[in-house]
Amino acid sequence: MSALPKTREAAQGHWMHILTHFGVSDRFLVDKHGPCPMCGGKDRYRWDNKDGSGSYFCSSCGSGDGFALLAAYRQWDISRALAEVEKLIGWGPLRQDVVRQERTDEQKRDALRRVWRGGKYVTPDTPAGIYLASRCGDLAGLTEDLRAHPGIQHSAEDRTVYPALLALMRYPNGKTASIHRTYLTEGGKKAPVEPVRKIMPGFPLEGSSVRLGPVAERMGIAEGIETAISAGHMDGLTVWAGISANGLASWVPPEGARSIVVYGDNDPNYTGQSAAYALARRLCLQLHLDVEVRIPPDAATDWNDVWAQQALGRVG
Repeated sequence: MSALPKTREAAQGHWMHILTHFGVSDRFLVDKHGPCPMCGGKDRYRWDNKDGSGSYFCSSCGSGDGFALLAAYRQWDISRALAEVEKLIGWGPLRQDVVRQERTDEQKRDALRRVWRGGKYVTPDTPAGIYLASRCGDLAGLTEDLRAHPGIQHSAEDRTVYPALLALMRYPNGKTASIHRTYLTEGGKKAPVEPVRKIMPGFPLEGSSVRLGPVAERMGIAEGIETAISAGHMDGLTVWAGISANGLASWVPPEGARSIVVYGDNDPNYTGQSAAYALARRLCLQLHLDVEVRIPPDAATDWNDVWAQQALGRVG
């Protein structure tokens, strides 16, 4: 029996636990029409989980099984999704530490508070400060929604403690959705772990973002934190971070924003461009905002790459 049938057999009936382990909120794992975790559509998606296969349907994204859903949500190809599930469960019964009771909302809030309290303001001498300075240059004006954590465990499987850049993810009303973590070395490089960026189990992320400056009548939104900071440097705007293409597409601007610049990534597979234009279309047609989309001219780049070349003299 090949690896694929073995892994499919082992995963059968356990997709709720597998998908939530990889960050898919259980809000999206119900058999009724609702918002899509990939494209951000309001009422076009349903997780029917036929025969325990993890299957889903979206009138915009299409349909597939649990592997396809995981790949689309995490922006992996199918082979990567298969490998990650194999790593998680092997070819036998699902590991018991994966089958765990969903935490209550208050338990999630407590966990978020504990991690956030463990951080401090980002200064140039912290690993987070060194990292951001190397990627974005000037750290003046950094928001207090970014913190430097001196040491946090990566996962239950890898108990190694690493410094981390913490980023608070907020809803449009300012309430906390979750915390994004970038794991680092003491020298301010990305830690040798996979994934190097993780979002804590919290609440549905739809509409949320990392606030990298105050609300402004004209402001921007990008995917990554470094990209948003760089775009803000380039254009003198407040630019927030949606964290991912899915987060960008589903972002909801705060009250008071009237003109939005969407800083999309120039991805070879058009993921970043599609998310940017999907957001722009929604903001224009549904919220009647003034919207501009900006995409870097070179393939496989984002606005952090452009800023690094122009201002920091770094190529590649």
